[in-house]
Amino acid sequence: MSGATRIKPRFLTLTSVHTFRSISIVIYILRYALVALYTFLWGSLGIVLFVFDRSGRAAPWVVSNWTSWILRGCSVKVIAEGVEAARAAEPCVIMSNHQSVFDIAALATTLPVQWKFVAKRELIWIPFFGWALGMADQIIIDRRDTERSVASLARAAKRVRAGANVIIFPEGTRSAGAEIGPFKSGGFLLAIQAGVPILPVSISGSRRITPRNSLRIESGEIFMRYGKPIATAGLTADDREELKQRVREAIEAGLDPARQG
Repeated sequence: MSGATRIKPRFLTLTSVHTFRSISIVIYILRYALVALYTFLWGSLGIVLFVFDRSGRAAPWVVSNWTSWILRGCSVKVIAEGVEAARAAEPCVIMSNHQSVFDIAALATTLPVQWKFVAKRELIWIPFFGWALGMADQIIIDRRDTERSVASLARAAKRVRAGANVIIFPEGTRSAGAEIGPFKSGGFLLAIQAGVPILPVSISGSRRITPRNSLRIESGEIFMRYGKPIATAGLTADDREELKQRVREAIEAGLDPARQG
């Protein structure tokens, strides 16, 4: 009898584990289905709108609504602090750390100003989202072609001087872990050429939503802290390394260690 008593809890435990895994898989599939559906709906609407609005001013509205739907559908809550800094800094170059595809959603749903997005060329081939991005007068960078990349940044600087706010991830790609990766120079040269401040934004917790090397989309919280603008007036290209360090320190100071683990 004692032997049978030991086997029963183990059986129940194994059954519970399998049940939990099955439920988790169903939830992940449903979340991906919602992401695909919302991307199709808002991407299609964006394509139609951008045919008539080639200025790209409708893009923030489309992306904000698209990403809001995705965040709600995946049970992800975004908490933002210091968003008023964005209004005080504009026009500016907005720079944040990059841990997850949900970083774009976090920025798009909390920024209180019009913005343009600096995107790598590969993104425009993503169905619906990428097509809309390509039509929305955003800033597309071809990193494989140095000459075109430099020309794109020069055009971007001109637009920023004219009043546009630009979002850029200075790491260029998602970081491998909780630590911020090396910064590329392009965004800093853009800010220096335009003579506008850099607005540092610290994003904590998004890495847990989409773990690297995993197909899971988890629910949870993303915490954002908008920092104080960092001036670039009077700086030259030779000052970019020092500017990188100042921006890195500002972003690191705004991270929440409890959410980064």
